Amino acid sequence: MKLLKMEIKMKTKNIKTAVITGFIAILTLATPVQVQAVNGHIEIRNEVRKVEIFLNKKGVRQQREVEAVKVTPGDELLYTIYFKNTSKKAASNIVINNPVPKNMIYKNGSAFGSGTDITFSVDGGKTFAKSGKLKVKSKSGTLQPATAKDYTDIRWVFKPKLNPGDQGTVQFRANLK
Repeated sequence: MKLLKMEIKMKTKNIKTAVITGFIAILTLATPVQVQAVNGHIEIRNEVRKVEIFLNKKGVRQQREVEAVKVTPGDELLYTIYFKNTSKKAASNIVINNPVPKNMIYKNGSAFGSGTDITFSVDGGKTFAKSGKLKVKSKSGTLQPATAKDYTDIRWVFKPKLNPGDQGTVQFRANLK
């Protein structure tokens, strides 16, 4: 089955200003997401939230998601891509590609998407494979298993048909370098 590139309507703030270790920098929090599907028109929206750890009233550590306005090295961010079929036809074979921002390190095991097959790339999105199948060259030139810090892109292939008006989400977490 042939995959067709679809028009993408982005409804997100792609660049935010963040304070990083005492100086102002432009931090690309949301990355350019690519979507492909057979039939249908898929509209996507990105959201980036900071994951905060706090102590509740009983002194138990918990986490919450807050707006990612101020981030510092080591902070964890949650990336959510919302997708919706805005056409009058069911869409199938929906493929969502999202680069891991260059200033971020993917958090191992955090990619999620109900009804999806998830693969990763270590070569800028040229090739994808399951996490245990990827290799990278070491400093000595030998091939070694890739780790989460080597991942450059994440791909979700949504298996079910997405009926008109239906929507879904995929997510991953990453830490600021």
